[in-house]
Amino acid sequence: MKITKKEDREEKLVLIAMIVDKVVLGRICSKWQPNLFRNRYANIIANWCIDFYRQYEKPPMAHVESIYETWAEEVDDKKIVQLIEKFLESLNRQYKTLKHQSNSDYLIDLAGTYFNRVKLERLVDVVEGDLDRGKVEKANNNVTSFNHIELGGGEGIDVLQNKEAIREAFDQKSDPLIIYPGDLGKFFKDSFERDGFVAFLGREKVGKSWWLLDVAYRGLMKRRKVAFFEAGDNSQHQIMRRFMVRASRHPLFPQKIYYPIKIKINKEENYQIQMSYKKKTFKKPLTYAKAVKSCKFLMKKRLRTKNPLLKLSCHPNSSLSVQGIKSILQQWEIENWVPDIIIIDYADILDMSWQGLEGRDRINNTWKQLRSLSQTYHCLVVTATQADADAYDKQLLTEKNFSEDKRKAAHVTGMLGINQTEDEKEQGITRLNWIFLRERSFNKYKCVCSAGNLWIGNPAIKSSF
Repeated sequence: MKITKKEDREEKLVLIAMIVDKVVLGRICSKWQPNLFRNRYANIIANWCIDFYRQYEKPPMAHVESIYETWAEEVDDKKIVQLIEKFLESLNRQYKTLKHQSNSDYLIDLAGTYFNRVKLERLVDVVEGDLDRGKVEKANNNVTSFNHIELGGGEGIDVLQNKEAIREAFDQKSDPLIIYPGDLGKFFKDSFERDGFVAFLGREKVGKSWWLLDVAYRGLMKRRKVAFFEAGDNSQHQIMRRFMVRASRHPLFPQKIYYPIKIKINKEENYQIQMSYKKKTFKKPLTYAKAVKSCKFLMKKRLRTKNPLLKLSCHPNSSLSVQGIKSILQQWEIENWVPDIIIIDYADILDMSWQGLEGRDRINNTWKQLRSLSQTYHCLVVTATQADADAYDKQLLTEKNFSEDKRKAAHVTGMLGINQTEDEKEQGITRLNWIFLRERSFNKYKCVCSAGNLWIGNPAIKSSF
């Protein structure tokens, strides 16, 4: 049977995950059967991982090399030893990448799909052989006795006894993909987690795109893989300039800016916001050379990798659909690039031409599909949506300020209000409040104040309750 490059890639990804990822190895260990990999050498290495986990409850990681050396000394067939060594070398580059960046739930889904495909391929070969020999009853028995491996999506979990599933649930909750400093960190807590779907709600020109860019940039600084889909609110040139401004911390044009160094809410004086600034003067514009130098510095000193972490895909207004996003992500999957965070700027201007649906049902289905993205890729999806006309006269947005279809809120794990008066806009102040939030209590009337400066692309430099 001809093996495609995609199948070979999947096999290597699953095997590498068994070497470096405790969550993936633990789940596979609980379902392990002999020879689940198509490749003989992959099965040998997988058995090393399973044995190591059962003894130490962790993946072998760098120990796989010493395991290989011990195994090689005990094997007489030097040809097999050389082939295993060559196979391990082929894993080396991907091993180093996945060691630091692993989307465990996605890889578990991938493993389940791959193992069942291998088992089905072998079943087809056996059944065809039985039929060729006229053994119809034996072929039928082989089909009816086939056992599907439940691993990943749709897996039946023993809620009270599956220790791995219990551990994963708590590990994921305690490890958000993005962590903000200061009071913003206390406000967001673990809301930016895998499988999350968070939306910013705000009126026009209140900074929705800047907050989406901020989430993307902070995800990048945490070495997460971030997919940024620009659906038409900005052109490619415009959004690239914004990213360069943020990366270089330098405005596009020569000017004086006021950099927030302190923000305080004075509760004794009717909750007035008190600010302290540091004036910075930029005598030169941001240039191409300065932008490239800043990017190189980030890659070398901060991220310490040459692997792509932030991918940008730009589209004209109302031309990008959720299905289009899925198609792009599938292409990136072939390149071994699966996002931890998906940013969509923004949901209201996506193409919502769903066959058989009209009006608000199109909007509802679009938001359902966005939620599905977070669950399919086990990633965080963040977008923004427009508030209604009443938002222009309100100090604080609530659940009543939705636009077009209130069912948007039914699909998000969290919805944030972006609140700002004209005076606050002048000072670079934004008030955020939770309008909806699953899994923990919240007060929609309690805001966190964030001070930033959009001339350097940062809406969240200082924060305070």
